[in-house]
Amino acid sequence: MDPLTAVSAGKAAAGRRFAFYVSVQLTSVVVPGLVAVTCMAALMLHAQHPGRIGPALSGAAQSLRGPAMILVDVSWLASAYVVGYVGRELAFRLLGMAERLSSRHRVSLSTLYGELEASYGRAALRRCLRTHPLLKYLLDTANGTSSRSQTLRQPGGALRTGNVYEAFLYAKLWLREHNPGLAPDATEAEINILVSTLLPLALGTWSLIALASLSVAAAAATAVVAAAVSAVTFAQVLRLRRIECWEALRNLLEDHEMRLAAARLPGSPFTADPGDDSQDSGAA
Repeated sequence: MDPLTAVSAGKAAAGRRFAFYVSVQLTSVVVPGLVAVTCMAALMLHAQHPGRIGPALSGAAQSLRGPAMILVDVSWLASAYVVGYVGRELAFRLLGMAERLSSRHRVSLSTLYGELEASYGRAALRRCLRTHPLLKYLLDTANGTSSRSQTLRQPGGALRTGNVYEAFLYAKLWLREHNPGLAPDATEAEINILVSTLLPLALGTWSLIALASLSVAAAAATAVVAAAVSAVTFAQVLRLRRIECWEALRNLLEDHEMRLAAARLPGSPFTADPGDDSQDSGAA
């Protein structure tokens, strides 16, 4: 690859990563934060002016003009970002606690390696690991012990240190750099969006019950429906977390096999690995 092409490719990759980051921040931080801050403001107005929120809002809007309106808008947006970010982080912490308490939602090295081998065969997995020796080291159960020093580099959110996380991160970063079409970015974005809905859902339900003057039965039914939606959302996030890890490693293995298949096409130079044929025949 010539230097100009390499620079262009690097800029394109950086642009994709920045666009992905911005879209995730907007959908999982800013928008939920705006909903949460609006609900909090409505609850505060209701506490100060019971039954008179409409006139109170109208009077506040009329009193704001020019620079004051700009200041309020900027403060509102900044507050929304902070509240949305903190709400998402707290939801991720709750998610991490749920994963630690439930062994069914934890991913182990032996299980991960076994699933890959069962799905794609020992020969394909060994070919991929020969190309990625660091991944081979990370997926080896003999190297899966953790140390106390790992607490100094906690990834954040619900992520935990360990070789499962490092293997997942390696596969995700490789795909983002070399085959963005197979990177599990859509699943990562969906997880962030779903997690960020928990705080706005709770505050929105509270606002609806407080402002709509519902009966006791209607308020209880509303709270039950909101709790059920939150539980379904939380269960879906737990499922997607396992899928995200699996997708990254599966897609890396498929990317490797696709590249080998493309190299075997007529007219493409291909140098076979001396161990491939023997392992393929042995696995068969």
